[in-house]
Amino acid sequence: MTYRRLLVPVSPEQVLGPAFHQALAFADQQKAVVTLLTVVEDLEEIQELTKHSFTTLDLLDKATATYHQQLKEHVAVLRQQYPHITFGTQIRMGIPFIEIIKSAAEGKADLIIIDTHRQHKQSACQWGSTTRHLMRKSPTPIWAIHHNQSKIQRVVASVDVTGEDSEGLNETILALAHEFASVNEASLYPCHAWRLETEGYLRKWNHCTDLDIALIAKELRSERSARLRNLLLPYEQLTTPVHSRLLEGDARKALPDFVRKEEIDLVIMGTLSRTGIAGFLMGNTAESMLDELQCSVITLKPKGFRSPILA
Repeated sequence: MTYRRLLVPVSPEQVLGPAFHQALAFADQQKAVVTLLTVVEDLEEIQELTKHSFTTLDLLDKATATYHQQLKEHVAVLRQQYPHITFGTQIRMGIPFIEIIKSAAEGKADLIIIDTHRQHKQSACQWGSTTRHLMRKSPTPIWAIHHNQSKIQRVVASVDVTGEDSEGLNETILALAHEFASVNEASLYPCHAWRLETEGYLRKWNHCTDLDIALIAKELRSERSARLRNLLLPYEQLTTPVHSRLLEGDARKALPDFVRKEEIDLVIMGTLSRTGIAGFLMGNTAESMLDELQCSVITLKPKGFRSPILA
């Protein structure tokens, strides 16, 4: 699996900071095709003003030309730094997250890369609305880069080995995580967070004792551990250091705690809701974990996911 067609949205007047260069270094190693995209918001108020003033008729044309020139200037500088990247530029008009998803689909992008940091945010883990929409609705994987990181040294592959329905997504997550770890000469941490969610029911309706609960938990722990080991069999003979972890507790807390403790640089995870209800495109567990993670994150959808934007 190789990610060689990358889409990099750049907001109007946004500076290409260290976060972007982390991604571009990865792209240079992959000899990737990188498209810099700026979306000019098509504001209804401007359309209304054009009915009353000739001076606003070419307002959007001027903005588009200015932002296109900015992208060309970015590319002129970046080509010197990253000689193995083939750069392209694109300007679109509309709602940012919608145009980003459409552009990725039209260009068959393998990965959308965004710098989520904005100066007005109170903390680094506050994902913006565009990022959140992309993570919920984009069939293309999203790499949201933390602005303080310059090198990836530890990669977490967050997998769900609860049942067979997640096998395909688990394999995709692990393959991508291994690729990132290999390219960056980093350590790989496949993680599964779990707890005995039915404990309350077992105590109340089945009158289970503490010993009963402990024995059931032990059995489930063994099953989850075996599934995780089986998932990692294809990676046993590879040179990338692999340190699997079975984290006990609510995933919404256990995984972020592990990420902070181990100083993880990148978490790769799936985000599809398991409810099966149309419109619930990101599960509550994924949403809650994202709010707590203060590192770079790549989010994936399972094969066959259909975005409402492209429907």
